[in-house]
Amino acid sequence: MKKKPIVIIILLLFVCLAYCYLKYVYGWMEFRKNTDTPKEFLSHTLIKKESYLKDSTDVLRRLKYMLHNHEQSFYLKDYFDSTQLNIDSILYSPDFNKLAVFVITKNPTYRQLMPDKKYDWYYDGYCYLGLREKDTIDLTSITGGYRNSYDKEDLASSLREYYFRFFAAINDTSEVSRYKYNLDDTRFWSGPIWKEIDDEKLKKQEFEEEKKNHPENVYEPKQ
Repeated sequence: MKKKPIVIIILLLFVCLAYCYLKYVYGWMEFRKNTDTPKEFLSHTLIKKESYLKDSTDVLRRLKYMLHNHEQSFYLKDYFDSTQLNIDSILYSPDFNKLAVFVITKNPTYRQLMPDKKYDWYYDGYCYLGLREKDTIDLTSITGGYRNSYDKEDLASSLREYYFRFFAAINDTSEVSRYKYNLDDTRFWSGPIWKEIDDEKLKKQEFEEEKKNHPENVYEPKQ
């Protein structure tokens, strides 16, 4: 009779350990049901070809600047001036003033920490959100992305699946979530992340004005 409580305790301990492993070590993506966007909210915004090409050029110019300065997703030393940047696709809000950009980088494998010598190149994929203001587009990297892929097409497919099917599930879908919806959901464009980006942009503008008008009040750490 005394063995039964011991067996129950062992089982409970096993369940707790398994839960902690799946949540904090392995991750839930493989076990979570995807959250496909409901059909009534699927985004179908299209833009003229010439406008798309112009935006692609502007976005690429901004990405190259960030790459050169190792900003945001390009903070690793793996990236260098010869890293190739490719815009896989751009998604638009209904008013075309907000963008989501899928970016794929191409690097020689010798830049990897542990290169696979069977391949000459490897690819990384990221997503940036863009805010249009007059003739400029400000970019901010967001959660997610993939690194060290040897198949560009497979990487592009993985990016779309993540941001169109799993993004809302992996990120908390509560009222305080930063993202809340998948990127192919029309409701994404009015989600909380955009206010956060606006607030951050305002802080940066205020900082630049203070630096210009009252440099004695501004401290910038040395590079």
